Amino acid sequence: MQAFRKRFTGGGKPIPGLPEWESELLRARGIDTAEKAERFLHPSEADLHDPMAMQDMDKAVGLIRAAIARGEHITVYGDYDVDGVSAVTVLLETLLEEGAKADFRIPQRHQEGYGLNAQAVREIAEKSSLLITVDCGISNVKEVRLAKELGMKVIVTDHHALPETLPEADATLNPLLGAYPFRRLCGAGVALKICQALQGMPGVEKRIEVAALATVCDIVQLADENRFIVREGLRRMGETRRPGLRALMEKAGVRPSVRAEDLGFRLGPRLNAAGRLEGAAQGVRLLMTRDPAEAEAIAAHLEENNRLRQETERRMIQEALADFDRQVDLTRDRAVILEGENWNSGVIGLVAGRLCERLHHPTVVLSVQGENAVGSCRSIPGVNIWEMLNRCGDLFVRFGGHEQAAGLTIPTEKIPAFRERLNRVIRESCDDRRFLPVKEYDAELPLKAATLETVDALADLEPTGCGNPPPVFLVRGAELQEGRRVGKDMSHLKLTLLEGGTLLGGIGFGLGDLADQNLRKVDVLFCPGRNEFNGRVSAQIAVQAMKPAEDSGAAEAEMSEEAFFLAGLQEMSRLAAKKTDCPGSAGILRPEHLLKERLEKVDPSKEALGVVYKALKTGDGSGPEERTRDLGMPREQILFALAVFQELGFLTFTPAPLRVAWKPHGRNDLANSPLFRYVSKMRKA
Repeated sequence: MQAFRKRFTGGGKPIPGLPEWESELLRARGIDTAEKAERFLHPSEADLHDPMAMQDMDKAVGLIRAAIARGEHITVYGDYDVDGVSAVTVLLETLLEEGAKADFRIPQRHQEGYGLNAQAVREIAEKSSLLITVDCGISNVKEVRLAKELGMKVIVTDHHALPETLPEADATLNPLLGAYPFRRLCGAGVALKICQALQGMPGVEKRIEVAALATVCDIVQLADENRFIVREGLRRMGETRRPGLRALMEKAGVRPSVRAEDLGFRLGPRLNAAGRLEGAAQGVRLLMTRDPAEAEAIAAHLEENNRLRQETERRMIQEALADFDRQVDLTRDRAVILEGENWNSGVIGLVAGRLCERLHHPTVVLSVQGENAVGSCRSIPGVNIWEMLNRCGDLFVRFGGHEQAAGLTIPTEKIPAFRERLNRVIRESCDDRRFLPVKEYDAELPLKAATLETVDALADLEPTGCGNPPPVFLVRGAELQEGRRVGKDMSHLKLTLLEGGTLLGGIGFGLGDLADQNLRKVDVLFCPGRNEFNGRVSAQIAVQAMKPAEDSGAAEAEMSEEAFFLAGLQEMSRLAAKKTDCPGSAGILRPEHLLKERLEKVDPSKEALGVVYKALKTGDGSGPEERTRDLGMPREQILFALAVFQELGFLTFTPAPLRVAWKPHGRNDLANSPLFRYVSKMRKA
């Protein structure tokens, strides 16, 4: 029972020629004219900007052409993730086609770490006169200086956040520098712009599916030219001539038509497994090979690596949660910081991501390796983890990343200071309301409009992902005609809704507990979809969230303190309804810790609740706001009592201003309220 919030609350005129719901979806994505809508819904190569508009592109092209003309050796140096592997592939293929003598190097994650390192620079200088970084290098001031001292020319190409001091390279390409029209390319996207500058669209067309893979897996915004890269890349991937991609798709069970989620959840993890457990160079060989037998062998090996990676990830999560209570103070911390001896540094990012998603708190997972620890960070909307780390920057050997993901290396002895400072800066900078999960939706849509035609129209919004999330709709006040548990473990919800004369079925994966909550009139977040059964195709909905219906006039754009408190109570009720142990279960940051000071004002006793009930039922002519105010009780006590009475089926209410609608009811024991049980047990613990 979570809070619902509209993604975009601004207004604007409807876009001509589009239904209101589609117009609203596009306006929420910054598209407010028919021309912009056409470009977004039907991207084309015209969306690719002039590569020479990127700062230093002219210098980079000149240096590359001069090195080729002189027969000098070029080394492409990349990162060990999907973006880095793809960027190396795009640029190295381009250079070789242009006649360059070139090879590549990707550092060993476990031995060398991220970015350039001095030993690698010295080894490269023995054979190469031009060093080009891809998807890294923007923070390697010392290493670039060393490369220059050793006589090399250096081109840095990167897309990560800019440090205070830039490396003194011969050319530095980053869409965040200068006035490039689109600033959210990934590393392979920047490499593709070099390809475009050297070879034009023929070169881009040969490599766009590789750049699409990186763009999705690196979670950059699917807007502007990224949208064309991914959409066209997906189309070409279904008919790719690359034996490596075909073999990888076969292992992952990906068939045409390829979708963005196939790249992010199937192909990407398998390609990433190379750099996480062994060496990422095999990923480059897979993407570049023209030998089907070699492709099959590498893809099979990556499949096995991915299986081992999954086992390692599960084990590390179990270890982290087992030690959770010792390392994290739930009553104080706003970041989850977990450390383990010699945890696999190639997997800590995945573990951080899983825990961040589960806990809805910024999460840092540290692998302690002697004197230093390597860390990976993931964050939540509203908490820019890169900015928070920047305010701890003096503690690190190095760090870098984005708003939602970052990496760091820190002396082990400084971990306690890091724990204290990161939690402090997040507490000082970020509203606690960011830490309560909120389900977002794009627009309201009646069930009668959730048709197969709507499903077809939504396909034009593909690819969806970062910056263009899959559209989610809200229907208010629907009657729940049927709601029952289904699935092998009975964890899913099969339901039928009636709204406005339309009866429509759907499924809510992982929402089976809602079948036990005696819901009748509900607000539902859903995605329209297709149901194919026995050759018959019909519309259905995929339910994302469901809660008791509320007043449509309730404010949703930004939760008030009161709404935040109520949402926390509802989340506590949900946990209690699932019979989850409370309050100290390892691995779950519970809402009572965010509400600690306010919950101290709540008396969960039957006597205190009885006083509120009696006051609300009196018929002295005053409204519920006045009657509860006259009690002299804290507002938290009133809201807690109302939430309990609503769970018991006595009433429905809206808090601001306070309105109460009584329902016909008989006697009901307070113990039947999950929220009452939860808070009572918490007080006794």
